[in-house]
Amino acid sequence: MDESPLLNVADVVIGSYVNGPGKRIVIWVQGCTIRCKGCFNPTLQPHVIKNLVNPGTFAAEIVKLCQDTNCEGITLTGGEPFQQSNALGLFLKVIKGNNLSVVCFSGYTSDKLLNSTNLNVKSLLKNMDILIAGPFQKDINYPNRTWFDDPDKIVVFLTDVYNNDDTFSHNNVEYIIEGEDVHFSGFVDEIDSKIKIVFQK
Repeated sequence: MDESPLLNVADVVIGSYVNGPGKRIVIWVQGCTIRCKGCFNPTLQPHVIKNLVNPGTFAAEIVKLCQDTNCEGITLTGGEPFQQSNALGLFLKVIKGNNLSVVCFSGYTSDKLLNSTNLNVKSLLKNMDILIAGPFQKDINYPNRTWFDDPDKIVVFLTDVYNNDDTFSHNNVEYIIEGEDVHFSGFVDEIDSKIKIVFQK
């Protein structure tokens, strides 16, 4: 009997360029208790069931999607990925085993995560290439934030897959259209929020 912990996934977007270097698959997990003021994704805070998936099976599907769409890796966000560290640890072993890169956003500070003695947290970090960590602070007026240029976050290169010399896209928001669905991702400002409302209507 498979007794692997299940991963609670809220959404998946294929082909993002604003959630890390290059073309990526972005995975939003459900659930976060950090409660950053002005959270970008408040609907992802409650620990309620969205899509429960087996980490290994889901990882195999994501690997194939990356290969089929020429994505160089995945980005984890949420919600708070480290609040599902057990399931995500199993997931990432398969992802990294297939030579895909891993970027992870977290609302925890980099010091808290890098100094953690929790074995599940250590396992997650071992299979990540970039950690983008720190609680979101709405009160900081910093227009045109990007994933690598944000006063709230510290970017930690955990491997030599990427470094500061890499060329990154300077776009900070994107709209990805999949059939009748429009996904908004990145740092949505006031104008983008108005556009988002129009699309949602």
